Amino acid sequence: MAVAGGAAGGADAAPVAEAMPGVAGGAAGGPGAAAGERLPAALELLPDGPVVARLAAPASKSVTNRALVCAALADGGSRLVGQLGGDDAQAMAAALGELGAPVLDGPAAWTVHGGGGRPRSPRRPLDARLSGTTMRFLAAVATLAPAGATVGGHPPLLRRPVGPLVTALRALGAELTDRDGYPPVTAAGGGLDGGEVRVDASASSQFASAVLLVAPYARRAVRLRADGLGAPAYVELTAALMRDFGAAVDREDAAVWRVEAGHPYRARDLEVEYDASAAAHLFALAAATGGSVTVSNARSGTLQPDAGVPDLLAGMGATLAGDGTALTVSGPATLGPVDADLAAMPDQVTTVAALAALARGTSRIRGVAVARGHETDRLAALAAELGKLGVAVEELPDGLVVHGRGAEGLRPARLSTHGDHRMAMALAAVAARVPGLILDDPGCVTKTYPGFWRDLAAAGLRWRPGRVQ
Repeated sequence: MAVAGGAAGGADAAPVAEAMPGVAGGAAGGPGAAAGERLPAALELLPDGPVVARLAAPASKSVTNRALVCAALADGGSRLVGQLGGDDAQAMAAALGELGAPVLDGPAAWTVHGGGGRPRSPRRPLDARLSGTTMRFLAAVATLAPAGATVGGHPPLLRRPVGPLVTALRALGAELTDRDGYPPVTAAGGGLDGGEVRVDASASSQFASAVLLVAPYARRAVRLRADGLGAPAYVELTAALMRDFGAAVDREDAAVWRVEAGHPYRARDLEVEYDASAAAHLFALAAATGGSVTVSNARSGTLQPDAGVPDLLAGMGATLAGDGTALTVSGPATLGPVDADLAAMPDQVTTVAALAALARGTSRIRGVAVARGHETDRLAALAAELGKLGVAVEELPDGLVVHGRGAEGLRPARLSTHGDHRMAMALAAVAARVPGLILDDPGCVTKTYPGFWRDLAAAGLRWRPGRVQ
């Protein structure tokens, strides 16, 4: 079955409606829920003491979307093995099919039929849905199509910047237009000349990654310097995957990469590692409730920067224990505050801020100005939602100061997820500790972690539909 429109939702799927088979009633589901019932518009978790669970995190979205591009540009068939899914990856897979590299969904792997670096021009604009990664990577891939392509998405995506990427691709010989620095983006196609290029990566490391991913198909070598790069590990993750697929990529400096011409991607099989960002949300449940959560597939040695979250949790009082590929986080009875520079892992500002609200004392989070340009302005959203709990939050240009009150000092509230998967998963940790918290739009987690609520149910966290306002 083709991935487009597959199990995790097609282009028209509503991200607010994840089915929950097998969690009807009882300890593992919502009271009165019938098997297969979809998530309600709002839900209330029912805290029941420390969460104790052993779970496997889903496959990494960051790795999956990068590997999909490499496999689609390779010559021949590649297999990506793992618990793949999520709307972002589905959006990428569907669009690559439109570009002539069909992605087939099997029981344990995705098979990608690469087009040898010659994507076809699609008959209609490519739909990145709500995925900034997909939109930016596809804008770069579109430059290789003979007659180009247009890349757009759902309205919230059209507020996410792409201008620095467009500027960099133009410097490499591409002809592109955008909407004053925002999507939709239209590439005329015809390929890239190559050469020296600088990209302003201060708003997103994805601008640098997008250029690198298509660089093996430029007519001469590409030497990229990423200015203002706050999360270099994501770019090196891109480079490492490119090497896995046969590209010749050297890191010359902290923010400089060189990609040689004439070394295209080769088809291969790849086991996609766990998603460290998703695992962080599972570990947060242990930290929030004083429980113990083991992620069974959290292998060491990953380049994903969000793998640093457990160490941050240890700084707040949690304890860590590793056993082979498994990692266990055990939370303290009371969390302590934290002073954290999250420039290398800005996606986790939601997790750390939510836990800081449960801590006793003042936490400072710095280096995450880029979070204002994510799915929502996450700094403003966190300040607003944590404020509803009675937590004083100071909003800074690049971070937050959170005056934690401890779990007992928080009050019941109805919280908006702002349609943001990371807000929903981060606030779930608070809702697992504090009674009376209702989360609106819980289904937005399908963007990257479709099974999140199912996994929480398996961990014994019951929920019920939230009261209608």
